[in-house]
Amino acid sequence: MGNVSTKIDATERLLNLVIALLGTRRGYSKSHLRKNVNGYAGPAAEEDKADAAFERMFERDKKTLLELGIPITHNGLPGTDSGEQALYRIDPDDYRVPAIRLDESAMALVSIAANLWSGATLGGAAASALRKISARAGTPWYEDETTSQSRIRTAEPAFEPLWSALRTHHRVSFDYRSAGSTDSTARTVEPWGLGSKYGQWYLAAFDVDKGAERSYRLSRITSDVLVHTREAFERPAGFGMAPVLERLGTETPATARIAVPEGTAHWLRNLDGTTTDPDSPWHKPGWEVLSVSYREAELMADDVAAMGTRALVVDPPELRDAVADSLHRAVTAAAEDVRGLDWGTPLPGGPGKKNDTRDRLVRLLSMVPYLVANPGVEEAEVLEEFGISGAQWEKDRDTLTVTGLPGYLHGDLMDVTTDSGQVFIRDAETLASPLRLTQEEACSVLVGLKALTALPGTRAAQSLRHAIDSVAAVAGEDSWLADVVELELVSGAELDTIAALQLAIAGSRACAITYLVRNRDELSERIVEPCRLFSIDSAWYVRAWCRKAGGLRSFRLANIKELTDAGAQEHAQSSQAWSSQAQSNPAQSVQAPWRPNSGVYDPGTEDMHVRVRADAATARRLQPAYNAELFDVGDGATGLQFLVGDTAMLAPLMARLGGRAQVVAPTAVREAAAAWLAESAASYDAVGEIVGVVPRLGG
Repeated sequence: MGNVSTKIDATERLLNLVIALLGTRRGYSKSHLRKNVNGYAGPAAEEDKADAAFERMFERDKKTLLELGIPITHNGLPGTDSGEQALYRIDPDDYRVPAIRLDESAMALVSIAANLWSGATLGGAAASALRKISARAGTPWYEDETTSQSRIRTAEPAFEPLWSALRTHHRVSFDYRSAGSTDSTARTVEPWGLGSKYGQWYLAAFDVDKGAERSYRLSRITSDVLVHTREAFERPAGFGMAPVLERLGTETPATARIAVPEGTAHWLRNLDGTTTDPDSPWHKPGWEVLSVSYREAELMADDVAAMGTRALVVDPPELRDAVADSLHRAVTAAAEDVRGLDWGTPLPGGPGKKNDTRDRLVRLLSMVPYLVANPGVEEAEVLEEFGISGAQWEKDRDTLTVTGLPGYLHGDLMDVTTDSGQVFIRDAETLASPLRLTQEEACSVLVGLKALTALPGTRAAQSLRHAIDSVAAVAGEDSWLADVVELELVSGAELDTIAALQLAIAGSRACAITYLVRNRDELSERIVEPCRLFSIDSAWYVRAWCRKAGGLRSFRLANIKELTDAGAQEHAQSSQAWSSQAQSNPAQSVQAPWRPNSGVYDPGTEDMHVRVRADAATARRLQPAYNAELFDVGDGATGLQFLVGDTAMLAPLMARLGGRAQVVAPTAVREAAAAWLAESAASYDAVGEIVGVVPRLGG
């Protein structure tokens, strides 16, 4: 039964085409596909136009499916040019994920690698890959509750277009602000690789105008990224992103002299290479000058700006000016009128990837084998598994119900029903095997697995190597992407601390730590009972019961100055008990193991709700750290609403952001932050404050 309507959704048409070509052993001619596959047939009165439209549509569809790893083959006879001589089909062996053997240990590592991307641009692809690999391996996945977890964010607006251009070998153009500069220049480059280090994403590319390889930090891209879809290039053979990341930060460090009150600035004093400079010409009673080594001037300027009046850069002038500029931009932002902002439009918490026909088709092709393998699955579980809303599920369910084998009669169409909240699918044998891994899926898991090799205690090396080799074999020719995308999850300085905490977790041991509460510049002695290690980008934390606070807290490893064994854990809930309770009684959220994507900040009963306005990219970076709710507040800005226990941390945060955000409410907190910023900026303007230094005048 041919469909006489041309108004069929593109996803439905592509799904019908896949089912038709998978369901035939001999193949179908073009005319047969046009007349019998829903979405192609056109009115007979416009036959000539319909023929041309079909040819264009069919060629586009073949290209789309090929890009998704679904090749359409044909057995056209040599020397013929008639479309009727070519029979088209999809070979099931080309379509489905190859068989893969993974034991539970290796499967757990694949799960950890895929979950690296939770909430990031590649999160959906990683989850889909995990689902497919598990189905073909016949091994369920789970997260080992004693394994270190990591999450990588891709909040930069430039990431998605650069990722697309990297995969498709297309040139890109964008405006870029170099380090230490306030102006942007236009760049046209050929993307070679992407990598994450220091919590920042970097692009390795060939700069067309300069004729040389260059690295670009994505946070310094100041415009939209234009992808030149008609300009392809060849990446150098053997290029890898790992050596590029290794070179970052290896240049000779710079040295700054920073004046601080005596007995303060603990984080500066604990940086490698920091010494006291007694010979400095700068002097002020009760202050001293520290000689501090640093590599990234921009990051150091952010850190020093967050210290406010408790630090003054003596030299170099470039760093001093960068700190002063950041503070003055924050002062200007704090003075902006934020009254009357509309907080009525909430935004999703993660950086969503744009949905298009391809994305939806991949989801439906993944959903069918999932429903086949899980008859009677709860409807709510389907929504969670695929990250879709109720409205999206209804649309997907309706599409599945009207697609099937040509003829589209009873028994040809798939039948999706919901009974008492449980979902069943019938007549779906053609799509019962999971589709082979897409480029994004293969890359997400392989990159994650390779990143895990740097973590101490990440299972047995043999299991990790087996997982990498097995997934690479399944990925086939798309495994090259894992060489040009690289994650650095941990620096050498934190490896010993991670290893010590992992032993404490495994042995249910408590730890005595000296911990720097950075926003108060205070060293605190604590006994903690660690239960979980995690990282967000390159920042590592330990989740632990703090005996001093009498509750669960997250401690940043970089701020742990001393760590020693403190005997057996005394709190009733060991990490193993938390795990078992979470499975038997999920409602007891306080007792359940903490998940990194729930945020770093631990809200207390007396915490205060605050509101902050920021540009969209900055808001996306802040959101996971504070469990913030996001709102569209107009003019392209994003509002954040979250809880804080000490509102004094907001002013240093605004200083660090350098005008990209401002406190909105409560009014008293906004005014206090503005006063702190003004006083801090004034400390760099004071004439004669710094001996031998020409002061900055004005704002």
